[in-house]
Amino acid sequence: MIRSIFCSLFLLISTISSSQEPKKPSSSEIYQQLKDLNFLGNVLYIAAHPDDENTSLITYFSKNTHAKTTYLSLTRGDGGQNLIGPELGKKLGIIRTQELLNARKIDDGQQWFTRAIDFGYSKTPEETLEVWDKEKILADVVWAIRKHRPDIIINRFDHRTSGSTHGHHTSSAILSTEAFEIAGQDDKFTSQLEFVEAWAPKRAFFNTSWWFYGSEEAFEKADKTNLIELDINTYYPLEGLSNNEISALSRSQHKSQGFGNTGSRGDKVEYIELIQGDKLEGNNPFAGIDTSWNRIPEGKAIGEILNQVEHEFDFKQPWKSVPKLLKAKKLIDGIEDEFWKTQKSAQIKSVISASLGLFIEARSELPYVNPGDTINIEFEIINRSPEQIQLKSIAHSGQAFAINSTVLENNIDYKFSSAFVLDPQEKFTTPYWLKEEPELGTYKVNDQKLIGRPESPKPLLFTFEFNIEGTTFHITKPLIFKYNDPVKGEVYQDFELLPEASLSLEESVYMFKNSNQKSIEVNVRALTNDLSGKLKLTIPEAWEVSPEFHEVNLDNTGENQTYVFEVTPTSFEAVKVTPELELADKTLDQKVSTIDYDHIGVHNLVEKSSAKLVNLNIQISDKKVAYISGAGSSVPSNLRDLGFYVEEFSAEAITKERLEGFDVVIMGIRAYNIHEVLAYKQDILFQFVEHGGTMIVQYNTNRGLKTKNIAPFDMRISRDRVTEEKAEVAFIAPEHQVLNYPNTIVKEDFEGWVQERGLYFPDLWSQELTPVLSMHDKNETPKLGSILVGKYGKGHYIYTGLSFFRELPAGVPGAYKLISNLISIE
Repeated sequence: MIRSIFCSLFLLISTISSSQEPKKPSSSEIYQQLKDLNFLGNVLYIAAHPDDENTSLITYFSKNTHAKTTYLSLTRGDGGQNLIGPELGKKLGIIRTQELLNARKIDDGQQWFTRAIDFGYSKTPEETLEVWDKEKILADVVWAIRKHRPDIIINRFDHRTSGSTHGHHTSSAILSTEAFEIAGQDDKFTSQLEFVEAWAPKRAFFNTSWWFYGSEEAFEKADKTNLIELDINTYYPLEGLSNNEISALSRSQHKSQGFGNTGSRGDKVEYIELIQGDKLEGNNPFAGIDTSWNRIPEGKAIGEILNQVEHEFDFKQPWKSVPKLLKAKKLIDGIEDEFWKTQKSAQIKSVISASLGLFIEARSELPYVNPGDTINIEFEIINRSPEQIQLKSIAHSGQAFAINSTVLENNIDYKFSSAFVLDPQEKFTTPYWLKEEPELGTYKVNDQKLIGRPESPKPLLFTFEFNIEGTTFHITKPLIFKYNDPVKGEVYQDFELLPEASLSLEESVYMFKNSNQKSIEVNVRALTNDLSGKLKLTIPEAWEVSPEFHEVNLDNTGENQTYVFEVTPTSFEAVKVTPELELADKTLDQKVSTIDYDHIGVHNLVEKSSAKLVNLNIQISDKKVAYISGAGSSVPSNLRDLGFYVEEFSAEAITKERLEGFDVVIMGIRAYNIHEVLAYKQDILFQFVEHGGTMIVQYNTNRGLKTKNIAPFDMRISRDRVTEEKAEVAFIAPEHQVLNYPNTIVKEDFEGWVQERGLYFPDLWSQELTPVLSMHDKNETPKLGSILVGKYGKGHYIYTGLSFFRELPAGVPGAYKLISNLISIE
């Protein structure tokens, strides 16, 4: 809630905008919106992860069929890897959420989610649904169906292939088929019916292809009775692009996954197989469904008007359609069915606003403020049409500002400025699904209305009321921050509410060796002026902290200072530490993490600041480690925290001279999938090993290797993995040095592992390589390739598919002991 303090409200009239105008719909885009407005049909496309969606088919249904097409991704991709930076887990989920939203802006689809957490690879849907809590995620799929009321559902994956593909993939299809059957029943998930009505889709399809049949030859021979063949690569003259060229632009937004794509021209066929619902009638998935305005009782008159508008649309003077559009809007406002009323009202308001060239903006001078602060807001409105438009009011949360009713003359820029005080009880801006600690496999979201939404609601919304030719017209806009970058030009950024300070610990896990004292640094970043308080570390009494507190005095926003506490463990029990800053009227314990990439912009995560403290009985060597960057991970930082000397550099920087002085080279995860240059650096690395060094290669996928010679011996990487983190581990070379020096590895060291044991284990290797461990998932054969060690010249080559990149950040003691042994091998 905001209380308005009317300090100054003035009108500036100028024929030149004070900043670059944001992109507005062109006439061809307005015409596309008109055609969308005249189609009453919806599609729900369902899969498991960001980047699973078929952007070609989404583009086809949204742009060619003009259906409102929504992609339901069960997860936000938080269990994957990141090819553009170090963010993993929930931060990666934020990145991939924004990448999906960017993709939908291009292919004109909508985006939706469930509460399921992506926990990495799963071999069976049974395992997946046990982790996710099947009933909760099924409820979310039913909610998505009832919320979006699709006529047809399309599954990316086959519900009949349990155990033959990623368990998340199959689970998405299984949940979809079950939800299809029950979403229309009033006695299922009844609490949802307070907000939506039960809805039974007409048909469900599986988006199949030859790939699912094993080969193109097998697909050619298959019975296609239940298949619809869609020639989707339509050319859109108004956009100058083919369907697949647009699809490729959409697909290329998945930058954190390295999915840049090149568009194609010419024919392309997609197949969808009917798996549920009404029988097929020809080659039209919407057959038998009235998708015209006649679908609803009030629709005939609306359709007559809008069909006329579409037929008479003037691309040079789109505002000529506004009188008829306003007439249609009045009729749409009277639709009894709340679903169609809401959907079509939003669409027609967008068309009217774009046809008028109406620019409306509420912007802050600052990207963020604190609850309770006073902020200055500038409002800018311009009518770029000859239509008579009167600005009647601006309001927030029902509270109108005292402004004079103003006629917006053609192409005259109006600006208003006012000061506001934010309610001190306003909540911080952060992704809604991360506000509470998640349950196993599922984000905790208590507000049913939030479930599924791609983002949190914007913190401050302003409603502008206009009178256009006697018709009342409302447009709601969020408060934004905008600035000019000397290179990028005009840059938009979400306005956010943040705490007065960010308290950051350098690590998420601190490893203590043998009860030795360790320094823990807390960085305090002021997010307000004149920050003063006492900084403490909250820690169980069994551990000792010195000093008791630090006085914090930071004068300016953005100023930061690091404070050091000495911590001494007095037990071997893992504990949690939280920094707290005591201010005059409150105590802060949050950290603010900023995610900033050009393609998604700036996003802040506000969460409780804490870290895990683990006191290890461990020995490490004094070997110096060169870490070659791969996909994002915190392994180098985790090793430094343990006490190793670690220096990071890029694959391009590898030279014989650069490696001198190092004892060990560790290749970052997926390094051989990412860096082309490694194909030309192998001789240097192998010589390093031959002359006495140790080379440790972490997992790489078997597809997309930049060189097949990732080892100085014959070795083949497979897709073998052990996804059960509690899978039993057997020592097949119990006397091997890596299990005994400088730490003795025992069965208990494999307790407490998270998410998985490992992935992409080799399945064939030469006799020079020795397997050390055996492990396997339930009902599978033993997998021996998790650690392979070979003597090469005077040194050692080690390949490991164990997921150290997950276990070290989680503070798993056994993982630290084992990697310490790998580094210390003699």
